[in-house]
Amino acid sequence: MWQLIIVGAIVSAAMMLTTIRVFRFFTTPPSKCHGCSGCKLQELKKNS
Repeated sequence: MWQLIIVGAIVSAAMMLTTIRVFRFFTTPPSKCHGCSGCKLQELKKNS
C-alpha cells in the first residue's frame, strides 16, 4: 500500500512540474531579459 502512495506522489509531482514548465514556456516573453534596461548585453547589441 505504501508503495502505491509513494509512486502516486512522485507521478503527481512530476506531472505538476511538467505542467508548470510547459505553461511557463508558452507564456514567457521572447526576450530572456524580461524588459531589464540595465543589462550590458543590450548595450552590446546597440553598438553592433
